[in-house]
Amino acid sequence: MADNGRSFCLVRFFAMPSCLFTNAKVFTGRSETEFAAAFTVTNGQVSWVGSDADAQQQSADQRVDLQGKTVVPGFIDVHTHPTFLSQIVDAIPCTVPLVEDIPGLIAALRQHPNAGKGPSDWIEGWGYDESKLKEGRTPTRHDLDLVSTTQPVYVGRSDCHSGICNSRALELAGISKDTPDPMGGHFGRDADGSPNGVLTELAANSVVQRAKNVQDYAYAVSSLAQTSQRFSERGIVAVTDMMAFTQPFHHLDVYRDAAKAGFKQQAALYFSWDPCKGDLAAGLQAAQQQGRVKIAGIKLFADGSISGKTAWCSCAYKHTGSLFGMSLLTSSALAQAYDWSRANGAQMAVHAMGDAALQLVIDFFADKAPWMPGGIPSVRLEHATLLKPAQIAQMNTMPMQWGVATQIIFMFAEYDAYTENLVDSEFAQSYALKTFYDELEHVALSSDAPATTWADPDNVFISIQAAVQREAYNGAPIVGSQALTVPQAVLLYTARAAKLSPFDGQLGQIAPGFEASFAVLDRDIFTVPTPEIGALRVDATWVAGEQIYTAR
Repeated sequence: MADNGRSFCLVRFFAMPSCLFTNAKVFTGRSETEFAAAFTVTNGQVSWVGSDADAQQQSADQRVDLQGKTVVPGFIDVHTHPTFLSQIVDAIPCTVPLVEDIPGLIAALRQHPNAGKGPSDWIEGWGYDESKLKEGRTPTRHDLDLVSTTQPVYVGRSDCHSGICNSRALELAGISKDTPDPMGGHFGRDADGSPNGVLTELAANSVVQRAKNVQDYAYAVSSLAQTSQRFSERGIVAVTDMMAFTQPFHHLDVYRDAAKAGFKQQAALYFSWDPCKGDLAAGLQAAQQQGRVKIAGIKLFADGSISGKTAWCSCAYKHTGSLFGMSLLTSSALAQAYDWSRANGAQMAVHAMGDAALQLVIDFFADKAPWMPGGIPSVRLEHATLLKPAQIAQMNTMPMQWGVATQIIFMFAEYDAYTENLVDSEFAQSYALKTFYDELEHVALSSDAPATTWADPDNVFISIQAAVQREAYNGAPIVGSQALTVPQAVLLYTARAAKLSPFDGQLGQIAPGFEASFAVLDRDIFTVPTPEIGALRVDATWVAGEQIYTAR
């Protein structure tokens, strides 16, 4: 093999019984400080870890000189939306730094590959955030009608809870002046009561999405399979899908067929409870909860988003006096989901951003015992934006085994909305990562991709830089006292993330007995200047001992 400084990345290594990797800086994931220089992979698992000197005594079918590169356990994104990502392959990004105002949004949407086609061909975009637009307002159908009046136009908001559409899309969805608001959602309206195309929260947004999302099964499988390349490029070896459905196709079937078509990552699926509970009522089969692609649990929504001022908070949103967000979950609905989850050995994941929503969930489980085996959290709190010290203390006195999946990418990318919407005292308590790291046993960083105002939301290095530097995209400070060290942030994407979901086997460490899923980085994440972390890239990714990605 030629020694050209990148030869290990330019050759694809095929799965072999054993392979010895040497001459590397290996972050094992077993602690914040443990590094090694060499390791052996045997039949898809790590079988030995040690020094280069000791590696001389190791035998293997193949040897790979990593030429001093930094190796980390493969990243695990414990809260993301691969099916959403698969559906926006052709959608136009309408977020910073690509779109900064409404004319720019209109111009971008006019470049959609469907532009100029027939009256049923949708023009789609994703990622707008009114606080990022120079106009400071939400676009309406009147704006999107400038893209087209004959074709349906739809743009999902950055939080994936809300959206906007044009007049043609409203027509196809059957939304008129006489259409009542759905429970838990709101159709924006003009002064005369006519719908203005603004779709607030999931219940309203889904009415248009149902009219839009008509696809065949083969397309769903192939488009999902294509997302594997995206994850591989980012060094991501395992994901959750935090918004799986049973209709129009059962997503477990889609994922398992996508795995046959080239989807390489492990995947744990969480089915949206309200739309799926009828189909799930009969319970889960053992085979559905086993393997590299499995059903892990269900997901409920306790509130909305901070940027949309729909997260349910105990403190009113800034400049409103009386707006506290939206409560989307009742104790009776929680009880029904709890009974099902316990009976089926499935996790409950609850979207809860505001402290009032979090308190509802915490109080419900005050007297309930965990039911998941092996130390896996029975209840996961998703986002936990305003999870406060008193609430963490309460959780730590309860018998329940909690998990928290949080996203500093929100505060980084949506700084403008957070400072506009939260009073200073609440902003100062947002995404308290250092407190989470120190006080919670099961906590992880994640992306919620594509549900944030950033064009590359699941770039792990952006989140790690934000967690360490505690600066927003524009350089503004975001509560520096809650900064993590680089090893701590990496652990929240690897070893500690692996403990949040029932993945197959052991993930998140480069240690004997663990799955040989790891990433080789183009630079040393532990020594580069903090402002440069976000520019790091993955040179190569291995999953279960197979090289699935190499930089070109």
